Amino acid sequence: MNIPRRTSLPALLALLISAATAVSAASGVSTPAAPPAGAPARLAVSHEGAGFIYGHVMMRDGTTHEGYLRWKDEDAFWDDLFSARQNDPPWFEYADQEQLAADQRQRYYQSHGLVDRLAWAMHHRDDEVKISRRFICRYGDLAALKLTEDEEEPVVAVVRDGREVTVRGPSRDVDSDLLVYGKADKPAELAWADVREIRFAAAPATATPYARRLAGTVEARGGTLVGNLQWDTSECTSLDVLDSKQEDVPLEKVRRIARNRRGGSSVTLLDGRALELEGTNDVGEGNRGVAVEVAGLGRVLVPWNRFTAADLRLVPAVSPSYADFAVPTPLKGTIATNDGKTLVGRLVYDLDEAYTCDLLHGKLEECDYQIPFARVAAIAPRGEATCEVTLRDGRKLVLGGDEDTGEGHAGMLVFADGQDKPTWLPWSAVKRIDFTP
Repeated sequence: MNIPRRTSLPALLALLISAATAVSAASGVSTPAAPPAGAPARLAVSHEGAGFIYGHVMMRDGTTHEGYLRWKDEDAFWDDLFSARQNDPPWFEYADQEQLAADQRQRYYQSHGLVDRLAWAMHHRDDEVKISRRFICRYGDLAALKLTEDEEEPVVAVVRDGREVTVRGPSRDVDSDLLVYGKADKPAELAWADVREIRFAAAPATATPYARRLAGTVEARGGTLVGNLQWDTSECTSLDVLDSKQEDVPLEKVRRIARNRRGGSSVTLLDGRALELEGTNDVGEGNRGVAVEVAGLGRVLVPWNRFTAADLRLVPAVSPSYADFAVPTPLKGTIATNDGKTLVGRLVYDLDEAYTCDLLHGKLEECDYQIPFARVAAIAPRGEATCEVTLRDGRKLVLGGDEDTGEGHAGMLVFADGQDKPTWLPWSAVKRIDFTP
């Protein structure tokens, strides 16, 4: 093995480890033991593959695969979103059940006529209030995914702070086959049913990235967004392809995509050729939207009916790396109420979001925003269905269209210091929330 004279100690160790595992890596199966779930991340200097999801996949037959991971045809990067249904929201028991039931009834009555109201009252008179919330975080916030044989609790998501959250489908994130790039040009395809556990880790500097990341500028009705992209919430690398009725076009050859008047797409290639494509969800009606990861903000999903055009480029997947994700901490802050009171302590938002890695959801001009609470400085309700969100960098957004922004909001919990039980506040009582950095 040739070692440069000025090789640093970490780089030298990486070279030695790489040499020791070369034989097993050539077969696509690695034999070194994977790090335990929840172990501190193996920090690595940023490199061209640091932004790709990386880890160890333990199979039910006892074999282990190591490399870059991709959920087939979709998630590939640390800031992509892991989403699944949460079995038992842990904070619901602390809320005023009667008040929640009254709020739920009032929302239904406001949007339905007299006959529907009477029918609803008869059929739901003795029903218990049920709140359903999804567990959503970025892959960089996870330490591991453990698969069980329990149909009711098939997956345990281990967060990097050690918490374990039981989740299930429907979701492609908990039933999609995996691609493992132990070698850049030869991925192993693993059936989800054969996986026992996935342990996430920082990619070593010696790992060769299998692709580049899709990025660009998206023009939408109402504004322009710049950042890393997921086209049709799926295609996001230089290996991906635009499918169409006319022909399939590799994204690495595309310069610009514009929505045309016929409902399809006008595609300009890097060599200057212009194509008119239609007939699939990639290039026409049925497109699930263009997700833009905006630096300092979060993920914005531009729906097809708001999309105008996108200028594409491919970039090295340098950041964010696994090391860029801080270990989640509980939300803390101050709540000012409409009757002049002030409550200080640990906060649970909408009986759901309780940690800095959790996401605030809302809509602005029909675009879906998903913002990590670590980037939120303050939230102030504006009427019954919207709120003003102030980010840490000073930007302000007025969001609506989701439980998080008002309509259907389940209220706030405040755990004051020295108190075992929290105070529950209905959303209608909240004037402003300031989050502690």
